Amino acid sequence: MLSLCLPAALALGNSTQSVEATTSISLPVDSVTIYPDGLVSVKRLGSLDVTEGLHKFVLDVPDAADKDTLLLSVTNASIERIVYQGSPIYTLNISKTGLQEFALNYLMYSAGSWEPRYDLQLSNESLTISANAVVENRGGEYLKNVMLKLVAGLPPQVQLFKRPAPVQQSYAVAAEAAAPAAPSPYVSGAGSTGELETLYIFELEGRKDLEMNKKIGLPLFEEAAPVVRIYTWDAYVDQSGPASEEIRANNTMAAPWPAGKALLYKDGEFVSAISMPYTPNGTNASIVVGSSPDLKVSKNLKEYNITEKLKAIKSADNQNHTIKETTENWTYQLKIQSNLDRTANLEVSDSRPMEAKIISITPKPAEMTATSLKWKLRVEPRQKMALNYTYQVVTTEPMEYLG
Repeated sequence: MLSLCLPAALALGNSTQSVEATTSISLPVDSVTIYPDGLVSVKRLGSLDVTEGLHKFVLDVPDAADKDTLLLSVTNASIERIVYQGSPIYTLNISKTGLQEFALNYLMYSAGSWEPRYDLQLSNESLTISANAVVENRGGEYLKNVMLKLVAGLPPQVQLFKRPAPVQQSYAVAAEAAAPAAPSPYVSGAGSTGELETLYIFELEGRKDLEMNKKIGLPLFEEAAPVVRIYTWDAYVDQSGPASEEIRANNTMAAPWPAGKALLYKDGEFVSAISMPYTPNGTNASIVVGSSPDLKVSKNLKEYNITEKLKAIKSADNQNHTIKETTENWTYQLKIQSNLDRTANLEVSDSRPMEAKIISITPKPAEMTATSLKWKLRVEPRQKMALNYTYQVVTTEPMEYLG
């Protein structure tokens, strides 16, 4: 219920009557929505039995609230006048005597924070993801029995900024951001299209108490995500390995997985503290487990030869010139030995000079560009295999002028 302070007689009669009293009201907080950058949207609700006619109400609003973002709605009432001062004074024209519902929305900047914390339990076929939300209330008042909504933002490298719009309209949208059909008050600074980004809202079950300046952990979600275990080796960077074990977990939830800190466990044993990447629904999160001693890898220069020869060429002015043509051939072998008792998916990458021409390569890579090679291999238990390729580089330099 709405609480009253300094009660006074309320005006009677129709809208032509003058206002007889000013009533100070304090609406209890119903819900708060916390955005990634510390913005907090607050909704206060209450009800009051009011007679028909003109009434003045002084709204009790926290000092930290942005007064320019206030948005008041009252059933069976229209706003005649607003006086903006320390506490705004609303003159309302009540069209029907009875119980009226009051709703007040506003924004508070740097008034809260939240971040996900993950426990990741890895087994052979799945990854159990348990996420908690660590929430802090910095809004200047103890929030009791409120609905809590947490906005999952974009990845940290994407800057957010408010879209240019009339102030009252933009803030009104932000204050109602928790409504399912409400657009987001943010656009992405990463692109130039100006399209609104969708920010997912987690609405926590039940009502919560949020003390001031204390971090509390609240359950966010739990999911068993299907995984593919991949081993990777960049032979150009680490010629002697090691190969790294990586899991790619598919997000089958409707919600994204927000970026956050995570503790990774494998078969119940702690492995490492990692960073959970921002993962939209339907995409994969790549999580590096660590180096794997069970796959032995090495890159060796198996053969190198160089030949030089002189060539006579004729220039555009019909003069003879001599050039030295140098041909170099490099043959590399990439060895792989599995000590695993199960089949492993291994992705091997290597680099080559842009001017190089591939002479031979076995097996054929899955991807090949002007500067890179990439194999996607299925390594059977205890299997040994080798990748071989040769590339050639031809260079020329001018010699003496023959005339």
